[in-house]
Amino acid sequence: MKYIFLLFFSTSVIISAQKPCGYKDGLQEGTCKEFYENGQVKNSVEWKKGKFEGDAIFYYEDGKIQSKGEYKKGFKVKKWTYYDKNGVMTSEEVFRNGEKNIYDNSLTATFYSPTGKITEISNYKFNKLQGESRTFHEDGKSVKEIGQYDNGLATGKWKVLYSSGKIQRETEFANDKRNGTRVHYREDGSIEKTEVYRDGKLISTK
Repeated sequence: MKYIFLLFFSTSVIISAQKPCGYKDGLQEGTCKEFYENGQVKNSVEWKKGKFEGDAIFYYEDGKIQSKGEYKKGFKVKKWTYYDKNGVMTSEEVFRNGEKNIYDNSLTATFYSPTGKITEISNYKFNKLQGESRTFHEDGKSVKEIGQYDNGLATGKWKVLYSSGKIQRETEFANDKRNGTRVHYREDGSIEKTEVYRDGKLISTK
């Protein structure tokens, strides 16, 4: 099982030693910038009524973009894009925050290889894996593994697939542990072996 850790920016950790950018009714307002010691802009974020509201761009110390997106009422919304220090896009997050005035940081994250191939598409809520998660073979198209998370824990039936699309392994999970049958298949579809797990422990094999 592959465990994924996303880098999330929150309103509590972004702005430090920030230069004043204006106030309205005692609350921060306008486009605010933070700087590195070398004078390079570290980030540029729009504020409204004391909260992040509008476009935001974060930079590496050499001036290249690290990430960019949009805030609403202090939460990330719409699409956020992330880059490595060479300017290569590493991931995208599409947030559902703000829909029907719900701000739970729910999003779909897409991760890319250095060559631009999709390596993974996963869903998150409250910064935890929630819902379907898929990883991909090197071609970036054929699914390698697919399953469901609930509150960050693997649950239900997970499938590992050959690049041909045929099932290689099928495993039942509960609370992030193997629980139930785990069937291994040959690429011709025949069963290689069947295992039974209970609360993460192997009970039997045939």
